[in-house]
Amino acid sequence: MMRLSFIVTCLFINHISPAQEAISISEGTLKIAGVSEEVLYFGLSEGDELVFNFREVKGKALKEIEIIELPGASRFLEYKSNLVKDKSIQIQNTGIYKLRLKNSAIGGRICKYKLARIPIDPNQKFNTTVYWEKKRDTTYYTVQEDYLVTQDTTILDVLGHKVERVHSQTATNGRPNRSMVQVTLPEQTVSWSYYIGVGEDAEAVFQKAEEKAIKRKGQLQAGAKLAEGLASVDPTGSLVLASVALNGLAELGLPDKADNVQYWFATDYDNAQLFMQGQSFYQFEKGNGPLSYKRMESPKTGTFYICLLNDNLMEGIDVHIRISAVTVRENWGKKSIRKFNVKTWKEPYLRN
Repeated sequence: MMRLSFIVTCLFINHISPAQEAISISEGTLKIAGVSEEVLYFGLSEGDELVFNFREVKGKALKEIEIIELPGASRFLEYKSNLVKDKSIQIQNTGIYKLRLKNSAIGGRICKYKLARIPIDPNQKFNTTVYWEKKRDTTYYTVQEDYLVTQDTTILDVLGHKVERVHSQTATNGRPNRSMVQVTLPEQTVSWSYYIGVGEDAEAVFQKAEEKAIKRKGQLQAGAKLAEGLASVDPTGSLVLASVALNGLAELGLPDKADNVQYWFATDYDNAQLFMQGQSFYQFEKGNGPLSYKRMESPKTGTFYICLLNDNLMEGIDVHIRISAVTVRENWGKKSIRKFNVKTWKEPYLRN
């Protein structure tokens, strides 16, 4: 009877599997900055036993210590702890897991940790390293965008032909030797030109240049286009001033005999009044002579005043003034534009 009992006992002992040794997954020391968290990823196989140890070196607690099975199933969670000793977790599913250590304190924490696995099969070879694959997803969408359909260029006579009488310094009628002329630029002005000439001699020079421009408009493409555009807006407009406004060019000489005029372009009415009173004022353009012309690119809007001064002691002068402006009207439309957005991210995976 004793012999039979001994045989049964020996058979039972022979069927007991030897204890499996824990295989290290990861261990080390982490410094977790204040109000932050650290995360470690690792892989586990179905049937594994995960053994987890954790210790904060100075005995200070972490707010959360958690082990999560991705994508989001919590397998272990400890609050406000500074020590976890030989925590054993049975693994039901092969997959990726992560250790999350959260520090809510302002000061940093120094933590020692160890993750190990005891496989159900001692002969099993399993790679616990987590790899990362870059993913990309492109989505397409349509938006409505404005685009320039056409540009309509027009040349306008702002001041067709203004003759301003400026009296002498000793005029018997008591009128001053100063005068001002208001000019208002049209909307959408891109450039403009002015002509200021004194007396009939200067006017004769201008008219001669105008006749030459009219005769040559059919020979030059630019002149022809200019003439057509101007005629459709104002048949009495000056081709000379239009040319100056477009490119600053004109065939204008100087008169043999002519008086001069001093002129300033005052920025507004108040400054023009200061000029009339002989006081200092703001201006953006000035000149002095019998005949002047120029292309201007500023200002492009608003009202200004041409201030005229006759320095002749005895004789008044007639000042001929012309202003032309180039305006551009933009016609806009809408069109559908296909665009795309590329979203990139990284996904973890195992190689087993």
